[in-house]
Amino acid sequence: MKRSLSIFLILLLCWGCTKTNEQEHFLKDKTYREKVITRFNQRKEFAKNRSTQLFSVFDKDLNLQEKEALQFIYAYMPLNDMADYDGDFFLKQVRASFDARNSFDWGKTVPDELFRHFVLPYRINNENMDSARMVFLEELKPRLQGMSMKDAALEVNHWCHEKVNYTPSDMRTSGPLSTLRTSWGRCGEESTFTVTAMRSVGIPARQVYTPRWAHCDDNHAWVEVWTDGKWSYLGACEPETDLDMGWFTEPARRAMLVHTKVFGNYQGKDEVVRRSDNFTEINVVKNYADVNKIYVKAVDQNSNPVKDARIDFGLYNYAEFYPIVKKYTNDKGLVSLTTGLGDLLITASKNGAYTNKKVTVANIDTLVMVIGEGFFADASANINFTPPIEKDPFSVDESKKAENQIRLDKEDQMRADYRKTFIDSVAAYKFAEEKNINPAQTWKLFKKSHGNWKEIKKFIETAKNKDEADQTLSILELVAEKDLRDTRSDILEDHLYNTINKFKPEDYASKEIYLDYVLKPRIYFEWMIPYRAYLQNQFKDQFKGQNNEKVQQIKDWIIENITINNKENYYNLPITPKGVNELKISNELSRDIFFVALCRSFGIPARLEPAQKLPQYYNGEKWITIFFTKQNTEQPIVGYLHLNNTQSEFDPKYYSHFTIGKLKDGVFKTLDYDWDKKLSDFKDPMTLEVGEYRLITGKRGFDGTVYTHFEHFNIDKDKTENVDLRFRDLKVDGKVLGHIKTSNTVIGKDGKENKISDLKKKNAILMIWVEPGKEPTRHVMEEFKAAKQKYTNWNGHIAIMQNDEITNQSLNNDFFVNMPANYSVYKDKGNIIFNKAKSELGISGKVQKPLILILTPDGDIKFASKGYKIGIHEHVLKFLDNEI
Repeated sequence: MKRSLSIFLILLLCWGCTKTNEQEHFLKDKTYREKVITRFNQRKEFAKNRSTQLFSVFDKDLNLQEKEALQFIYAYMPLNDMADYDGDFFLKQVRASFDARNSFDWGKTVPDELFRHFVLPYRINNENMDSARMVFLEELKPRLQGMSMKDAALEVNHWCHEKVNYTPSDMRTSGPLSTLRTSWGRCGEESTFTVTAMRSVGIPARQVYTPRWAHCDDNHAWVEVWTDGKWSYLGACEPETDLDMGWFTEPARRAMLVHTKVFGNYQGKDEVVRRSDNFTEINVVKNYADVNKIYVKAVDQNSNPVKDARIDFGLYNYAEFYPIVKKYTNDKGLVSLTTGLGDLLITASKNGAYTNKKVTVANIDTLVMVIGEGFFADASANINFTPPIEKDPFSVDESKKAENQIRLDKEDQMRADYRKTFIDSVAAYKFAEEKNINPAQTWKLFKKSHGNWKEIKKFIETAKNKDEADQTLSILELVAEKDLRDTRSDILEDHLYNTINKFKPEDYASKEIYLDYVLKPRIYFEWMIPYRAYLQNQFKDQFKGQNNEKVQQIKDWIIENITINNKENYYNLPITPKGVNELKISNELSRDIFFVALCRSFGIPARLEPAQKLPQYYNGEKWITIFFTKQNTEQPIVGYLHLNNTQSEFDPKYYSHFTIGKLKDGVFKTLDYDWDKKLSDFKDPMTLEVGEYRLITGKRGFDGTVYTHFEHFNIDKDKTENVDLRFRDLKVDGKVLGHIKTSNTVIGKDGKENKISDLKKKNAILMIWVEPGKEPTRHVMEEFKAAKQKYTNWNGHIAIMQNDEITNQSLNNDFFVNMPANYSVYKDKGNIIFNKAKSELGISGKVQKPLILILTPDGDIKFASKGYKIGIHEHVLKFLDNEI
């Protein structure tokens, strides 16, 4: 009896403990919890069309913490996630985050607020979602046991480097598991991957961005982690010996903005750039750069404050003034921004009226802008924009660098060994012969697919005959290179067979129309899914008649059934066509993609128009634009633009050297032509809607200053406007920066010593010190691709200098794949020349690589570039042509 009573008391005690834990709130602050629950209930009503897929998960056996964590996730998730994922997916993410919290000692030290905003959220940016955090936790958990939180963060980054390194790619962000399969990604993908890995083991982490650099045409993303009570930064998949180290340290000191979107209503101490119902955007630039807090006051023509005026803080980058921040004025007409000490073009607009002004941030406190005054200079104007000054680099303790480099080399080898498991040319050619398809084309597609080659092979194997096999290659040629790396076979099967079995190329105006605008799966940068069979079944027999009649029926159905909400889709990741149809709520871009998807699924050629991304269908003779209002059925009134190239020595590129913006609602919105599309590619006059436009051209000086030309003009109905594409010629500074004795020697690949003077060719000595594996060096090597012919024509000698710490393994053939033939690799034994150059250039801290020097035959340093400078080859070649 006593024993039974004891057991009963123990069970009662355990039940009491369980009950206490069960009742412990995840959202401990009652006021905050009530706000979340209110928002959750609003979202439940909002997403009622997907109620079963999203909310039935709450009928499962959830404890209180899981329920409240799920409610928090649902309260603030973007619209695309509500449309494209289900409740089980989100529950697995929530449980994985609690599993991580309980798996490591540091889990107990993470404050609830930081866990809520920087561990629990499943989404980092605009990536395709997957189950990465569960996979990562399983692999990392045994590796991190017994480590401190800081050491664990450093170790996770080493693990990330074992799996992934940097290579540029298009703007669509692959999910972490796709990046893992490929083994590389751009900085946005590396940082998404690394933040996912950190959160998967319970370390608070966030992806931070400089949306555009001020000193060169690019942007960058990296990672901040919270360890032992403070935030620190690190380069994603770029392990250093400690936190707060990275190749981008010096560029970040010249940043104008460093920001991140925080999931939900975040109440931290950072400056809030924007607060919405779903997220909090914070600005952390003061942690990196010298800054000034500036105020902008919008007034009307009578000097009265203007409330709700839109203020765009425009930074020159990619030949446009990119709005790094958009804000709206308060009832006093004021907004403020903490930003770096460079130049900005600020726009104030409301109700179609606007004004522009250039500001130098370091020299201003409050800028008063009179809305309606327009552009601050002449319609045709030359204006310089200067970035924050480049500072002497911080001193860095490099005592552990050699040891770290040994580990990095091993990790590079691990990645290389993984890549050896990909299909090779021999196997690809053999497979092609078995399938009786083009071997060279097959190998090219396999090679581009990287770790996804098995899915591509599986897709080709679905073909029942040679004709279908050839068609599999046709559709693979249509998709983007990134699609080859992360698209499953079943997705490709859906798009191919639900097109070729219903629609034939001979029924269209041309084969190109059929391939590009009916068969092609991708429409924009949406997550590609198998939507054709789904849409064909959902709308079976619903659209009838000729194509123009079907298009009108599709348009009417969308207007009647799809509610437009641009605010809720705050990551700007398009909703899939299936998601739009299920949720019945969409932002405008996703609705337009849905329209194109419906048209293509029913054999109607359709697209998003190249410049403004308006939905269009092809009626057999021309492209017809669709406007989603019942009243607006007329086509836009258009005129034409012909651009005249005033400089015959080069072919300007769109987004590199020039852009065109259309004035809409008081803001010049850049027309979205292809990146690096050359002026010569615009063979015919451009067709543009009538209205006011602005042409911007720019060349960037070596110090980062941009020498711009503005040209404002109008497009009138049926008339052709001729506009000169004017560029301002930059003078190259040819002063002597230092001197290196040309009797110093370097060691060639043959092991023989060569005097520096022996490297001379074309009256110049061009020397480049590189750092393989680091993003700045990868940019320089990648940019050789575009500059290759010019270096070949120069016919000089490019000397790649190898420091002692750079291994031969790092300088393999793949590293030089984009280079012209006129280069050689030399060992800078003892780093003697490198250290001499450092001394001559007056650098006391770490030298950021790549280091590029141009020497005269006598050893005078006439040109020097160090670190991260996008477009550096343009400056080098100009200097070689003009000064040496």
